[in-house]
Amino acid sequence: MTGIDYEKADLNIRSLFSFQNNAAIKAMAYIKEKYKADGVVILFTCNRTEVYVSAKDKIDNLFKIICHIKDIDAEKYVNYAVERYDMDAVEHLFKLACGMKSRVFGEDQIITQVKDALVIAREAGTADSYLERVFQTALAAAKKVKTEVRLTSVKASVVSGLVNVLKAGTDGIRGKKCLVIGNGLIGRLAAASMVYEGAFVTVTVRNYKTRKVEIPEGCKVVDYKDRYTDIGSYDIIISATTSPHYTVKYEDCCQMLADGRRHILADLAVPADISGQFKEMDNIILYNVDSLGQGCDQDDEAVGHAIDIIKEYKEKLKTEENVKEYITVIQNISKECGRLVFERAKHGLKAQDVCPGMAESAVREAAEKTVASMLFGLKKNLPPGYYSACIDAIEEHVRGSGGIWAG
Repeated sequence: MTGIDYEKADLNIRSLFSFQNNAAIKAMAYIKEKYKADGVVILFTCNRTEVYVSAKDKIDNLFKIICHIKDIDAEKYVNYAVERYDMDAVEHLFKLACGMKSRVFGEDQIITQVKDALVIAREAGTADSYLERVFQTALAAAKKVKTEVRLTSVKASVVSGLVNVLKAGTDGIRGKKCLVIGNGLIGRLAAASMVYEGAFVTVTVRNYKTRKVEIPEGCKVVDYKDRYTDIGSYDIIISATTSPHYTVKYEDCCQMLADGRRHILADLAVPADISGQFKEMDNIILYNVDSLGQGCDQDDEAVGHAIDIIKEYKEKLKTEENVKEYITVIQNISKECGRLVFERAKHGLKAQDVCPGMAESAVREAAEKTVASMLFGLKKNLPPGYYSACIDAIEEHVRGSGGIWAG
């Protein structure tokens, strides 16, 4: 793979390498045909453009090929590019799909973007069986990480960062109506800080009437499911949950917020709680942990768990590849064994009136001789340790299938 991303290149440079769907389809088809590639997938987002190629032989100067397609001087931008090969490229894709290469560490929007890249490659006819397996396995690993691991925790200082930004604004905080979605540590800190600064604060709580919860002093309470009921009346809306889904969806409340009044939306969650589409509204100001300059703390234990999941799925991919590599060989060996058994059995069968017992005995003897000949032949071509391990594995398999050890 070759790629260019936010770690080395700013937005102006990244935009030179960006693709739209139709252009990506043409580029993938061109690379596959021109350079005899088996498969090509182009992943493009606002933060990166990466080109993944599977081929029997290494394709040199892949970055220059992309520059040629984009009509860009490769020498001018070569220092911004990264190239990876074989399992290094695979591991990069796995970490990328898990959000571990994102600007906001641990965000999960990249899962959809990786999936979309594969879909577009299928449309282009360039998603070969290998890249299909690699991308599908990366997506499976990412989904497991998303389900089992929370890679980051928002810094408590993000609340003070938000307060400073709001106090420095023209409208300030005092006297403003504020809705805080989320009653975890960051949510409670945000609510308490808004009360301290003189805002009228309402907090959401799930199943409020049936739960004992800690509510910051001076706050009103509304059930989470009713958060949209009067959302247009709030000047400041803060969301700080651990939900994997948006808590403030654009399609659910954009009309209620499109009233000409200024509304400040502060997303203090990772992954994001508030839809980025609100940026398109002229009367909305949207902040997140990055724009507040606070970022997140990586949870080292969670990151270790995610790495273990990635290793697990890399091993699955390797196993599948090893099986695939030997499928043809195994099929050929099976056919040859069948032929040898038949040839040996013929000598034990003389006429059409051979009794069933004699026929069975002849076939059994022929099969035994064929297998024994193969196993002894194997010994000549393997070191003793490998041969012993091979025989032990075969014996274990035979034991599992019954046979002479059954009962």
